[in-house]
Amino acid sequence: MIKHRSRILTLAVLLVGIATSATAVNMAFEDKFSSLNTSRWYVSNGWTNGPHQSCEWRAENVATEDNKLLLTLSDNGGKVRPIGCAEIHTTDRLGYGLYQARLRTAAGSGLNTAFFTYIGPPHGVPEWDEIDFEFLGKDPSKVEVNHYAQGKLIKGQVVDLGFDSSREFHDYAFDWTKDTIIWLVDGKEVYKTPPGVSIPRNPGYLFLSLWSGSAVEDAWMGPFSYSKPVTAEIASARFVPHE
Repeated sequence: MIKHRSRILTLAVLLVGIATSATAVNMAFEDKFSSLNTSRWYVSNGWTNGPHQSCEWRAENVATEDNKLLLTLSDNGGKVRPIGCAEIHTTDRLGYGLYQARLRTAAGSGLNTAFFTYIGPPHGVPEWDEIDFEFLGKDPSKVEVNHYAQGKLIKGQVVDLGFDSSREFHDYAFDWTKDTIIWLVDGKEVYKTPPGVSIPRNPGYLFLSLWSGSAVEDAWMGPFSYSKPVTAEIASARFVPHE
């Protein structure tokens, strides 16, 4: 069984400065990050998701450079955690469709580069739905794919990529319909939900993040010890809704 962290934050935190849509906005987009479009993306800042994190979200750890989004983990925290980490998510909720990101992950024990959708009680939706790519820096040659439907973890798979995801850019995507989810790497299917499993049904926000785990996560993510800044890079993010 794939171990996984809750995305649930306090409602009070999520209401601070976040302007997000209450219903799905199923408009296609492709962002190549020549700059950060703040009408499309919200930057998390000044809090942590819980005791499983050793870092806090810092807006200054999010940047664009040379047509790439840079998500950096560094020692510039201090409000609630000593380490600063980085996260953005769409300001609009997105529904069934193809989600794609071209990215290079961060390597290192205790690190998690994540590309996922999420919606749940903090957003006024009673059901927790989520679809994940999670790259653990302790072994960049693998990725964990899984999902939550109506608050329950549906076991996914640890995929052997056959390459080091921290050394070069690759394309990662998931195709979400009302009946199934298909995860793809460089256009090739690597996992598909088996027949009969529950599928997320609530439009959610698309997230891109880099964070470090606390000792609570050592068994899953490996122990984290800060030595120098580390960065995950995203060359593009794309969404194509299903009609």
